Amino acid sequence: MVEIPNSVVDKVGTPYLKTVIPAGTYTGQDKDVATAAVPNFLVVREDMKDAEVYAITKAIFENLPDLQAAHAAAKAITLQGAMKGSPVPFHPGAEKYFKEKGVSP
Repeated sequence: MVEIPNSVVDKVGTPYLKTVIPAGTYTGQDKDVATAAVPNFLVVREDMKDAEVYAITKAIFENLPDLQAAHAAAKAITLQGAMKGSPVPFHPGAEKYFKEKGVSP
């Protein structure tokens, strides 16, 4: 596994984020490995109704245990990390939900 130094991730910038692949994630990987990650983004049309986007955002974050049970990758989804690294502006409906939960970019 090739490490990607934090300085490289900082230089490249959005949408890449610094992260660590914990030791033992892969066979033969006996130490943590610094790397870059690209978060998943749910993209909607700009003209989508605020209430609809708010409802979708709320449904995702208030049902994380179900998503995590369905797919291991969902374990990386957190409310606190939801607004990090977005290459595009957030829809007002999503912003409303995050603001209510005290989350900011």
